[in-house]
Amino acid sequence: MNVYTYLLLCIPLALSYDSETNVQVWTCDGGPRQQWMMDSQSQEIKLKSDGNCLDITNWSKDNGANIYIYGCHPTDKPENQQWSYNPTTHTITSKMDGKCVDGSDSGAYDGTNVQQWDCSAGAQNQQWIYNSTDGTFHYGMDKTKCLDAGSSVATCQGASVENLPFCDTKLDVTARVKDLVSRMNTSEKIAQLGTAAKGVARLTVPPYQWWSEALHGVSHSPGVSFGGQIPNATSFPQVINLGATFDSPLIYQMGKVISTEARAMYNQGRAGLTFFAPNINLYRDPRWGRGQETPGEDPYVISQYVINFAHGMQEENANDFLKTVVTCKHYAAYDLENWNGTDRHHFNAIVSDQDLVETYLPGFEACVREGNAGSIMCSYNAVNGVPSCANNFLQNTIVREQWGFEGYIVSDCGAISNILSTHHYTSNNADTVAAGLRGGCDLDCGSFYPSHAQEAIDDKTITEADLDLAVTRLFTYRMRLGMFDPPNDTSYHILSPDDVNTADSQELALKLAQESIVLLQNNKSVLPLDPKLSVAVMGPNSDATTTMQGNYHGTAPFLISPIDGIKSMASNVTTAKGCDVKCTDDSGFKEAVTAAQNAQAVIVVVGLDGSQESEGHDRNDISLPGKQEDFLMAIRSATKNPMIVVVMAGGPVDISWAKANADAVLWCGYPGQSGGKAIAQVIYGEFNPSGRLPYTIYPKDYVNQISFFDMGMRSKPGRTYKFYTGDAVYPFGYGLSYTTFNFTWSELEKLPKFQVLDELSTVQYQVTVTNTGSKSGAVAVLAYMTYSDVNAPMKQLFGFQRVELNPKENATLFFDAGVETFKTVDTGGNKVLKPGSYTVKIEDLTHTITLV
Repeated sequence: MNVYTYLLLCIPLALSYDSETNVQVWTCDGGPRQQWMMDSQSQEIKLKSDGNCLDITNWSKDNGANIYIYGCHPTDKPENQQWSYNPTTHTITSKMDGKCVDGSDSGAYDGTNVQQWDCSAGAQNQQWIYNSTDGTFHYGMDKTKCLDAGSSVATCQGASVENLPFCDTKLDVTARVKDLVSRMNTSEKIAQLGTAAKGVARLTVPPYQWWSEALHGVSHSPGVSFGGQIPNATSFPQVINLGATFDSPLIYQMGKVISTEARAMYNQGRAGLTFFAPNINLYRDPRWGRGQETPGEDPYVISQYVINFAHGMQEENANDFLKTVVTCKHYAAYDLENWNGTDRHHFNAIVSDQDLVETYLPGFEACVREGNAGSIMCSYNAVNGVPSCANNFLQNTIVREQWGFEGYIVSDCGAISNILSTHHYTSNNADTVAAGLRGGCDLDCGSFYPSHAQEAIDDKTITEADLDLAVTRLFTYRMRLGMFDPPNDTSYHILSPDDVNTADSQELALKLAQESIVLLQNNKSVLPLDPKLSVAVMGPNSDATTTMQGNYHGTAPFLISPIDGIKSMASNVTTAKGCDVKCTDDSGFKEAVTAAQNAQAVIVVVGLDGSQESEGHDRNDISLPGKQEDFLMAIRSATKNPMIVVVMAGGPVDISWAKANADAVLWCGYPGQSGGKAIAQVIYGEFNPSGRLPYTIYPKDYVNQISFFDMGMRSKPGRTYKFYTGDAVYPFGYGLSYTTFNFTWSELEKLPKFQVLDELSTVQYQVTVTNTGSKSGAVAVLAYMTYSDVNAPMKQLFGFQRVELNPKENATLFFDAGVETFKTVDTGGNKVLKPGSYTVKIEDLTHTITLV
């Protein structure tokens, strides 16, 4: 029953039991759907239009009286809908579990159940008051809100609206939306400007919760609820893992699966269709707590990720309905949570034009131009003194005018309020509303717009036209999602619980986890490990389950820990945790040392979890937490047998000691629901590793050399592989295999050595890749451009392809270096093509062209 709902139907429970007594509805905009009647024989209150009922059989105002809500949700059983009223505490609780009715504006739509919350919190939004005078249950803080019996009504049904232009499916979306908005009054428009958008009953417009999450699978959020007959959604690896696969087609397939599961859940009233994903901020600094949510540190990788994710999520069917809408976040230059006393709500990112164009904007430009995303989220921080959500230059000039964005922009949650309260960019509520709306932000994830837009209208800070523009953008996408069309008009209506967490989805989640694991070290080919060897599995993350999901996850259908995965493949396994992730207590070291001494091989799973890196929480250093390195030393001292170190972490961790002392090192990120199985399959050779690092692993002293606040990519010692001048522990793009590959140019003689600047066109590079080893395997082939211009990056990725080959098999790959590949960004933020030497590097192959 965990579906959020706007509680809009105000239903007085009539104390008269005369047959056909009407249970009237007031302050709810009228409409035939709100006509209820009392049946004296069954003692039921029924909705006249469709028979759904608020069943008050045996109802009374006594303590423990039952209140049944039937017909509210197609998958919930009646026994799950029994509510008990307590006149002493003025609450209605579920008799099944003691949870409370939610009176908050957390929003969904007509036809969903009343939300349940934990009563122990004592929140005011859980208080409902029985009024014996008029026979109603009111929300204690606002008597205009009443218990919603869950009437179900479809848009554009009923004589009052079905012939209006906005309900005419033969018209185009633009005309329909224009007509709908023209029929709304000012207060109704304002009520659309928050993510918990209210309905307009007289126009059969239902409430809608815009906030659903699907970063790497449909996940917990106000618009999403798990339960009923819907299986838990597939929990794919965290996004940093997905960046490590360098497998764009698989990202597209994942997007299709997530959107299929989202639509299936939507059809059951369990999710919205507008998702706050993907996070495409560049992983600039290793301390950032949310870097795990991104594809990594390279703008090109991020761009390819968002294009494929968006296409998979939003794919249009034959009638041009969007399957879902993605929201590219967080725009712009957002990559700090809370460091040295400054948090993201107060941070002003000072960014040069060069860095903005070269580093911070390419992913968002790809989101708009090639991904065709319907939405962008503006960030908490300010950029060069202007809060992102009020930044006319970023949101209107760049996104809309230069890139041609036609979608809507939504604020990060609470960011509109931040314009006034933390950035002090404005001095009053009305000016804040104006700054946000006219700065380009259409939708407030929060309540600032809905609460204060009328003030701005009254004092003429904004106009009706400002409201119309934002509301038009919002309803355009509700229309494009098919919300105002008969369900049968879109093929997506057939998706059901059977389409959630299917065998194919599980297999895809496993494959992505396998491909994301990076083999960093394999001395003397100690891996793959012989499953006949006795093995001790230990370390802080050896038994990790939920940790493997990273953040922004749902309730996984299952979670396979590293221990479980290894036990499924090895014949003799002992375990000893040693310490938790914080590793401040070394009392468990002794047991682990004994286990290591009695085993023929040791697998130690170290790393991070949500206590070390998360939203709102950055790291101060990038070493292994606490005494984890001491733990590794103790194990190494105890045995000379093979020691395999597995690093489970979203962000970079200095593992110099492991590099110098362990026999093998694996990076597994946060590999999702099947993470433990994927780790075991790589260790025991059932899967040949092919992942590559999505970021640079810096030495731990890096954080002492550069301030987290410094947004400059070239600030010494430089940021990311493009500008870092120090010695990395492991570089971006690094990754080993159990086989070997050879690379040769194809048709090298056709490649130009000199090119006239004004005549430059696309140069196509052909590379033949051969598996020269004895095992089948895959390799992600990376193509870089280096520039002679001292102001340019040291090198820059412009292409990648992943290819799977059997032993002795080869394939030819094609990489196009277009004019844009040769351009650099000058200090003014201009993309320019200059004379000089340009060298393409594809693995160990190089080719230089001189432009004259």
